[in-house]
Amino acid sequence: MDRRLKLLILVLLAAVICLSVGIASLRMSGRSGGQTASEAQPAVNGSQAIQLYQENGHWGARTANGRELIAPTWAFLRAMSDSVLIARRGDSRSDKIGLIRTNGELLVPFLYQSIAPADAQDTNVWLATMQENGKTCYHLYKADGTLWMTEAWDSAEYKDGILDAAKGANRCQCRLTRAGIEWLARYEEYPVGLYKLVMDFDSAELSRMPDAQTLSGLGDCAAYYLRYLFTLGDKPDDTMLDPESSDLLTVRRHYDGCRLQKAEVSRIQTLETDGLPAYLMQIQVTYLRKNGDGGTDRIKTALTLTVSRSASGGYIYNSFSDSQMLAAGSRLLN
Repeated sequence: MDRRLKLLILVLLAAVICLSVGIASLRMSGRSGGQTASEAQPAVNGSQAIQLYQENGHWGARTANGRELIAPTWAFLRAMSDSVLIARRGDSRSDKIGLIRTNGELLVPFLYQSIAPADAQDTNVWLATMQENGKTCYHLYKADGTLWMTEAWDSAEYKDGILDAAKGANRCQCRLTRAGIEWLARYEEYPVGLYKLVMDFDSAELSRMPDAQTLSGLGDCAAYYLRYLFTLGDKPDDTMLDPESSDLLTVRRHYDGCRLQKAEVSRIQTLETDGLPAYLMQIQVTYLRKNGDGGTDRIKTALTLTVSRSASGGYIYNSFSDSQMLAAGSRLLN
């Protein structure tokens, strides 16, 4: 066979092969809706229950057997789970992202700049970023579109199943599992005049305490009561006082002229009651008090404050005591 003819046949065979590969690629692209990793992806948990597809530059979702779930009207879609999609309406990258259900129902408002897995190896923890008061903050979501915790953190790092997060001086460390949150450490500060009330607990202490939201609520209650004792002067709102114990709670007079130096919640105990939940808080306090010689005494004492939940979900102060005063045989007066 002529050498030039052989060469021509080889060129034609190569062209046929390239054309076949191109046609196969186009068919595969047509089946998947032309989706790209940057704009739309299947559920990262490997589920094939939802397929994303593109028409006229917009994205929709359908089941594996072709039944349409969401019409192709979205600029961005990404499967978070079999029932939740990350979505963006507008074509601009500055448009916010939210969460929708696979029936199109809005689940989480369009507030976020981005929502992505916090760790490529754990698809049940998603990190959502948003702007708040000119700075970036973070929420943590489960794959079902619910929050792991209500706090918005200034920083959040998730690795090997453990979250390290901080907001201002407050910080926490916890393990996020499908069974829930396992708290490893939690540190919080609450302002009391020029000073602060501190809560600093490790995993052993946290395992015996109320949930994180209640813990923070109790911290606010304790700080408010300390502000009444040492800075505000006015008694707490009547709606926050137990009428049967108000004479043991409005004890501001004993602390006139005293200056708080240090305060730390050392223990929180859930009390057994027949009604609404109640809690005992022990607070280690150091304060200065003027003495009769014109100087000041440095007093270290343990304050005990009991608080219960009201029917509306608020808090009511039930009782208060000061171990230093009790040891001295003092009587609490208004």
